[in-house]
Parts: sequence; structure tokens; C-alpha cells
Amino acid sequence: MALIMPLTAHAKSYEVDYDQSSITFAATHAGDPFDGVFDEWSADIQFDADNLESSNVTVTFNTASAKTGNAMYDGTLPTNDWFDVKNHPEATFQSTSFTQNESDYSVTGDLTIKDITNPITFDFTLENDNPTTMTAVFPIDRLAYKIGERSDPKAEWVSQNVDIEIKLIAN
Repeated sequence: MALIMPLTAHAKSYEVDYDQSSITFAATHAGDPFDGVFDEWSADIQFDADNLESSNVTVTFNTASAKTGNAMYDGTLPTNDWFDVKNHPEATFQSTSFTQNESDYSVTGDLTIKDITNPITFDFTLENDNPTTMTAVFPIDRLAYKIGERSDPKAEWVSQNVDIEIKLIAN
């Protein structure tokens, strides 16, 4: 019976070292660069480079944990116009597929912020030196998620694209 049943391969489960990992963001305000970090997030990672079809990643961000170190920005981010943390305490990324490129990988998935879901694809690199290090840098369009839409609908003050940088250390 075991010979006729299909074999299902499972991706490896990774445990993130949150003390060594980070998810940061960078943009400009009035032409001046600023950056910030999400202090609270979690990731469920099932990944196998030899079996990308069985790989899956879910990342959940606590939107209230976004910090820049600038009192004005940190006071603005939780408001209704920006992250609206009272009504939308979490943002999520859910992968839908992975592909291998010449020297790295791409992941496609759904990014949901403020109950608005958009597909996103970005490249990432892996270094498998135990622990595994995953790095990625990619832009998101803040207006596609209605972030700062009322106060800056034409991105005259805050850049429309916000760069996200991910560094994950996992075992």
C-alpha cells in the first residue's frame, strides 16, 4: 500500500533567532532620509530549496511596534491615517510561491496592511552556514495600502515607496 500512495515531501521548519534578526524600513520625509524598525513580529518558515513547492512563509507584524526614534514620526505612525493600529494591530505577509534564480530566490505572496491585500514579489538571498541567514531589500508603495493617504496623497512629503529590509537568522 505504501508503494502506491504518493509521497509528500515537507519543507524544513526554521526557528528564527529574533535577537539577531530584523525587519526595518526606510523612506524620506521632506527630502530627508529616515529609517525605522518593527520591534515585534513573528515568522513561521517552512522552506526547502530542493522542494520549493512545499515551502511556505507567514510573517506577522505588530504595527504598533514600528519605531523610528523620531518623536514626531513615532507619534504619527500609529494614527488612523498611517498604520491605524487601533483597528489594524497586525500586518501580514503570506507566501504563495517560490522560484530559484541564478544566484538567489524569489518569493511571491500577499502583503496585507490595514485590511488591504496586494500581491508582492521580491528576491532574497540565503547563506546556509548554520544558522541560515536570509536577506532581502525591496520597495512597497505605501499609498497602495492607504498609508498616509489623507495627509500626503501625492507623496509630496513622505516618499511613496518605502524600502523594506529583512535580515533573518534561523536554525
